Amino acid sequence: MKALRRLIRWETMLVCVLIAICAVFNQRDAYMQAAGLFKRDVFNLASVIYAMRPYMLYSFMTLGMMLILAMGDIDISTGAGAALSVAALGVSYQAMTVSDMPSGAALALAIGVCLITGSLCGFMNGLLVTRFKELFPMIITLSTQLFFRGISYLLLGGGTLTFKNDATFDLLKRLYATVPFAGINLPVVIIWFLLAALVYCVWLHFTPSGRRIFAIGTNARAAFISGVRVDRIKLFAFTLCGLTAALTGVFFIGATSSSIRADSMMGYELYAIAAAVLGGFSTSGGKGSVLGVILSLAIFGVMKIGLATLYGFADSMVNLSVGLILILSALLPNTLGKAGDWLRLNRRRSALNS
Repeated sequence: MKALRRLIRWETMLVCVLIAICAVFNQRDAYMQAAGLFKRDVFNLASVIYAMRPYMLYSFMTLGMMLILAMGDIDISTGAGAALSVAALGVSYQAMTVSDMPSGAALALAIGVCLITGSLCGFMNGLLVTRFKELFPMIITLSTQLFFRGISYLLLGGGTLTFKNDATFDLLKRLYATVPFAGINLPVVIIWFLLAALVYCVWLHFTPSGRRIFAIGTNARAAFISGVRVDRIKLFAFTLCGLTAALTGVFFIGATSSSIRADSMMGYELYAIAAAVLGGFSTSGGKGSVLGVILSLAIFGVMKIGLATLYGFADSMVNLSVGLILILSALLPNTLGKAGDWLRLNRRRSALNS
């Protein structure tokens, strides 16, 4: 029984899904080469890892989002918070360079302003969620989403802020660069994400403070009676979610050639939520794992790369396929749960009859 439980763990199922997807795409790649449509294989480990760069931009936001979902809440303002943080970065950097501050110091301070802005956005969400418990977190964060976007437009004047031919600001592009590793051009963003994911994994799954987050999601009232400071932990989690959203914004600037717009990263919060849900987290709270989130991000990236490269699907069709996987991932646990309840009920009936 224990071996069976390990076999059907959610992370194991995600690994099987990833292997199955890769097998299908490898077969398609071989067929395209045999038909003379491709001169060489286009779906291999090196090419897939290199092509994962654009799909890893919201990975840091996903780490913050999974904390909120683990507590049974939701935050749909992270994309707008990231855009506001990036706008603050650009405006502050421009103001400091005009004042003849050394460009290196100006960039460092501007990044600090960006991270602080994101943290304040998250802090505001956490404060509203903990002070107005009669309102759903989705309603609160929907309101703050509009508020953050509005401030972004005010800061940028509805236009685009660019820093062309600025060698110092272009240093951020290195965050979107690659480094050679074992014959593979490994994106820098993947390295930073895996390091951050390792920290989150140790914290959430192996420390008392991390386990308290899951306890709040399981039963917030019981956790409070047990001495867990629910509101303080929620405030911290929302603030950390805002910080990771700002961090996503920093990497986003490196990927967009130093171009800053108020409508940037629109919809990123949906990708972050989808990746966290596929990884095992849900708004019911109390469950999920960092390993599952890593696997879900890999599945999303491989799906988009394979469907676009091997099948020529447009982005809309790719999103449709990813959405289908997400729907199935939401239905499967409930189906398995009902099947397990049915089996247990039949077992008890058999024991009574015997």
